[in-house]
Amino acid sequence: MNSLAVRIAGSKVVKSVVIGALSAAAIGLTAPIASASYESTWQQGCRGYWYSTSGHGYCSSASNYPSYTYITQYDCNVELDTEHWDHLSQGYVGKFDTHECTFKINKTHVTYAV
Repeated sequence: MNSLAVRIAGSKVVKSVVIGALSAAAIGLTAPIASASYESTWQQGCRGYWYSTSGHGYCSSASNYPSYTYITQYDCNVELDTEHWDHLSQGYVGKFDTHECTFKINKTHVTYAV
């Protein structure tokens, strides 16, 4: 009787492990791979980056004298495109704006205003 209980318990553990492994494999095969794309040219020290559904503006050194105002345009695949205006300090380095599209983003473009 004791060995029957051990076999039943052992088979449940094995089944759980197999189901978990198959679930992880299915998720890995269906999940999109997030690879970054970016604008090839810098606009006054800044440019756009985008992944599968999100985009952002990034500066290596903001240099849009005298206003330092940047416009980040997000080109979403299905929904309406949007743009954000950001005022950055001279020499700003780092990410400065983010937008999430529901389904897919085609491009993020950074321009500047004077």
